Amino acid sequence: MILCFSACGNTALVASRLSERLTESLETITSNTPKVFDVTVHKRIIWAFPIYSWGLPLEVIEFMKTVELQGGEQLPHFMVATCGDDAGLAHIMWRRIMKERGWRPISAHTVIMPNTYVSLPGFDVDPADVAAAKLAAALGRTDRIAHAIKCNSPIDDIVKGKFAWLKTRVIYPLFMRFLVSPKPFAVSDKCNGCGLCSRVCPAANIDIVNMHPHWNNRCTMCLACYHHCPRKAINYGKATKSKGHYVAPESFPESTSETTPSKV
Repeated sequence: MILCFSACGNTALVASRLSERLTESLETITSNTPKVFDVTVHKRIIWAFPIYSWGLPLEVIEFMKTVELQGGEQLPHFMVATCGDDAGLAHIMWRRIMKERGWRPISAHTVIMPNTYVSLPGFDVDPADVAAAKLAAALGRTDRIAHAIKCNSPIDDIVKGKFAWLKTRVIYPLFMRFLVSPKPFAVSDKCNGCGLCSRVCPAANIDIVNMHPHWNNRCTMCLACYHHCPRKAINYGKATKSKGHYVAPESFPESTSETTPSKV
């Protein structure tokens, strides 16, 4: 079974491919996902999620700490995380929660995908050619990970990047404490109240009030609302003005030209 958290589609794309290659069922992690699963018929548990600031998304941490996997005490667990460039020591965080729950982690893997974080100066979606190259490389990478999981390989295959300890042990806690806030979100007069932002929010954090989105206090900073907005009416303060938007394709395309980020 694959338990997948995805906001802009990168992780969903990888998880879907893994599901096909490994013949695994795919369950999406949202605020409405059941917290009890009977896993007696499954061979393994695969945790698929994006890396946020070189750590795990809050929604994933909460789900991992509260979900009950009945009948799966001896099942092997695997981590497959998507990241724009590197993951720091996120796999260590994942293994720590595995230990707390008494589960059996086997190996952790990362897949580099197009960048989606745009909420700070200096961060933007990838240029078109870079995004296309990442998607092209990710297909083969995902298939190799599927093979490693099928073989129960115990070898972690992680792109940690430089200064991994600093990123995960210092920057990640600061990011989660001070920069995971829905307060800067705002909409321009381009908003027509379609409600798509509310429907794509995995944390069910957005209500539509008087034909405009209202952000509550359960934000996980996934930026699904920003990237999916068809009118590009959502901004995160001034940080996202004139920055790009990206939503992953539903499947790995033969040609990635159609997946290029758009600029506003």
